[in-house]
Amino acid sequence: MTHTNPTSVFNRIHTSADVEKLAMVDGVRAAISYPQKAPFAFSSLVASANLGVFFDGSVLLEAQVSNGLLWSPFFKLGFVSETFQQSFPDQANEWGEVKIDELILKKPMHYYRLRVRMKGKVPLLSFGVSGACKSSNYDEEKASRLPFCSFEMEVFPISQKEQATPDNTRICSPVALCMALNALDRPIVLSQVLQSVYDPAADIFGNWFFNTAYASRQGLDVHFWRFSALNELADFCTPKSLVAASIAYQENELPNAAQPQTSGHFVLIRGWKDGKILVADPAADTADGVLRAYDAKSFAQVWLKNKQGAAYILKKR
Repeated sequence: MTHTNPTSVFNRIHTSADVEKLAMVDGVRAAISYPQKAPFAFSSLVASANLGVFFDGSVLLEAQVSNGLLWSPFFKLGFVSETFQQSFPDQANEWGEVKIDELILKKPMHYYRLRVRMKGKVPLLSFGVSGACKSSNYDEEKASRLPFCSFEMEVFPISQKEQATPDNTRICSPVALCMALNALDRPIVLSQVLQSVYDPAADIFGNWFFNTAYASRQGLDVHFWRFSALNELADFCTPKSLVAASIAYQENELPNAAQPQTSGHFVLIRGWKDGKILVADPAADTADGVLRAYDAKSFAQVWLKNKQGAAYILKKR
């Protein structure tokens, strides 16, 4: 399945139907996908893992890219197991490098291929791949257009600032994820989420691959996704699904913001009405301030333009 904005981003979901062959790689069984042609030359890739609940093993996801003539070496995008997860940021070569959870290329490429190394009992449901290219083509009017009618999901608010941990200024992603899991009838405590998504190599809690893999093991369908317009939320923000969005902004760029500025932050989108996007913003000082409404044009700017619509979508199975 492919969703595309020809100017800057594309999204694809790959299943077992995309596997070209099975092989042994360094003594580990591996599934290798067919070569995939992107709708445009992309400069970055992010992947996500949608795993089954009865996961009892490990998965190493890798990707390689091609200009149509030569293939790059495989880049390691992330490793997850029941008890441990690891990123592999130090992989720079003449093709590009992995920056924590994103493959950044030195030259745009048209093709990619996935390789999944598996140990133990690994129910692989699907993988999401999202590609992007650098683009200054941003249509504010189109991007900030809200879906028809209105929608609001009930979300129990959690403030990251109120958590008794020295990391409470940088746990926005697991807090947003915890709120989403609870709202979608997958009750969980925040301490468990923090432990399960922490990336020890990068010392962060916001690794895309780990957050999506963990949420999928709780019984949701989860993929990394890039949006290009707010009205696309109608398909993903419903009574059975939610969107956790990555935003960035300078001072005064997002009126009524829970914090004055940020180079990267997660909020949970819970709906829209009266020209505003409704969010659960973990950065609020207390739980009473978590549920907020942000102006649609301002929110589109800080999400769709500043972060190229990066998000993960969470759906009930």
